[in-house]
Amino acid sequence: MLDAVAIAGQVIVGRALGAGDGDGAYAASVRMIGWSTAIGAVIGAVLLGLGDLVPRAFTSDPAVLAHAARIWPIFCLMQPLNGAAFALDGILIGASDTRFLMVSMVAAALGVFVPIAIASLALGWGIVGVWAGLVALIAVRLAATGVRFLSRRWEATGVPETA
Repeated sequence: MLDAVAIAGQVIVGRALGAGDGDGAYAASVRMIGWSTAIGAVIGAVLLGLGDLVPRAFTSDPAVLAHAARIWPIFCLMQPLNGAAFALDGILIGASDTRFLMVSMVAAALGVFVPIAIASLALGWGIVGVWAGLVALIAVRLAATGVRFLSRRWEATGVPETA
């Protein structure tokens, strides 16, 4: 569901920027980020309340259910961050700022997630450590794309002129 807002963001931002309306693209983007964050919060709250039920819909294995119980709060509480991060992904894709997205994702993965995953393995944190790494990855990506969004450097409007 959160990706649906991101996909809409691609279309809305691309269309607005193509029409030369940077301010309209920015205003629509602010609304999309707000809606996606709110939807993420609702999804997270609902899933948090269903923590005993949802994993059982997929498995009856006691070991898997035990692991799910440990990571479930992390999974649920990261949904608002996911909402904002996914919306920003869609906005920047719509603005054709994909090079920035690629570089920031690789930097976040190599600089944050991979070290936490390795530490998780070395220190015996298990699946909780891996999920902590995923939260850190999303937080760093959100910070990077948020700064990029606020800078408005992504707002290339209209059709480029040819010589």
